[in-house]
Amino acid sequence: MSAEFVPDGPEGTLADLFAEADGTVYLTNATADDVEQLVASAGDYDGDLPEVRVLGVGEELRKVRRDFLVASRAADLIDAGSLALAEREPTDNTTVFATPDSVYVPVQVDTAAGTAITRAEEFVTDVYGWCERNWDAAESFDLRTPSLTTVRETMDTEFAPEARGDFDHVLDSAADARDTSELDEVMASLLVAAKHELLHYDVSKWGEDIGLASKATFSRKKGKLEEMGVITTEKVTLDMGRPRQRLVFTDDYRDQVDRNGLSNLVTNVVY
Repeated sequence: MSAEFVPDGPEGTLADLFAEADGTVYLTNATADDVEQLVASAGDYDGDLPEVRVLGVGEELRKVRRDFLVASRAADLIDAGSLALAEREPTDNTTVFATPDSVYVPVQVDTAAGTAITRAEEFVTDVYGWCERNWDAAESFDLRTPSLTTVRETMDTEFAPEARGDFDHVLDSAADARDTSELDEVMASLLVAAKHELLHYDVSKWGEDIGLASKATFSRKKGKLEEMGVITTEKVTLDMGRPRQRLVFTDDYRDQVDRNGLSNLVTNVVY
């Protein structure tokens, strides 16, 4: 059986796979890290993406769902028809990318990483056939996460482009501190709302309408930020209906945001 080894990192290898693939690509036995790398590489790829069908166990796919930064970008790919996820029972099989003409096997030993690639016809046919059969038997997995495009477009419509820009900056800052920060997409939305002094009702309704989180979750996270002394609320009386709460920073944090920006608050305070 002929094979080649490519010592490139995953980004370059997946770009070659996307360019080569003539038909559906399968990723088998996928971990959350595999999906994250796939989503990142697909986002950086300039050409037309094939459909990539990911087979993973529920525990790993649920890790993807819990990571908004990855899940929202994955949802964009799903909406575009370039990604699909399905849940299957665990197997002892090796993680591979399978196309109709080749099989890519990621390899890592300590810090050394690369990909073994084979185009041996009989082997590739057997692997691809296994993938097709198991995909048909698997259960579709719903990320239950709005796409990042939906979040951005609706923020532009409901609030302002400046608020959406701040949201992007907050997410970028949160990505750099993922292992230590408890900041999530709901807290990010609330911090942006406080900077622009939006009504809590409007932000939580927007979040629930697009499937970001429930109003109850927004209320819990608002309470958390209030306990931390980061935000507070001001009562707003309306002509009709119950009074609303306007989200604002406390005086200390307003000064910090004015001096150093919202991203600095995220990386240095919200832990």
